[in-house]
Amino acid sequence: MVTPRSMVPGTKVVILTAALNQLITLLKEQGHDVVGPTIRDGAIVYDRIENLQDLPVGWTEEQEAGRYRLKRRDDQAFFGYTVGPQSWKRFLHPPALRLFQSRQIATRLEIAAATDSPPRYAFIGVRSCELAAISVQDRVLMGDRYVDPAYQGRRERLVHSGCQLHSSSSNLLLHFNADRSPGAKRL
Repeated sequence: MVTPRSMVPGTKVVILTAALNQLITLLKEQGHDVVGPTIRDGAIVYDRIENLQDLPVGWTEEQEAGRYRLKRRDDQAFFGYTVGPQSWKRFLHPPALRLFQSRQIATRLEIAAATDSPPRYAFIGVRSCELAAISVQDRVLMGDRYVDPAYQGRRERLVHSGCQLHSSSSNLLLHFNADRSPGAKRL
């Protein structure tokens, strides 16, 4: 059996639907916050998922000028939607980040650098165009002489699986990438 630990970067596998829940469980047991597409507030968004039932199986969306609406599909596709209103960037480069903490002791202020370690994310269902966007972020935030250490910490701890749209109700073709290097962008 192929497991996330035994995979080399760029490994492609066909995973049975029944095994996808086991993959999610295994990633969580290894300390990852598993993030994937799910339905929240009337939209397909990226958020933490606990199991297979959190994925938008059988759902898609209609997008037109100024309009976004969920719609039932005629099949049980796991990733049968287009890229929605969010991106993976909110996990890798969040809009708010604690840089330091302070506390007042009598009449003086004590300031200390934030010591939070970056989360260990596992992304499920990353599309090739989204991998390309992540690689642009990598180049801008890590690939030059000015490196964003918060982004780098999150990116180096990332495990992701990309989905090719060969999904059906019986199996999925997933590209699993455990490569944490800045150049990980192939599907």
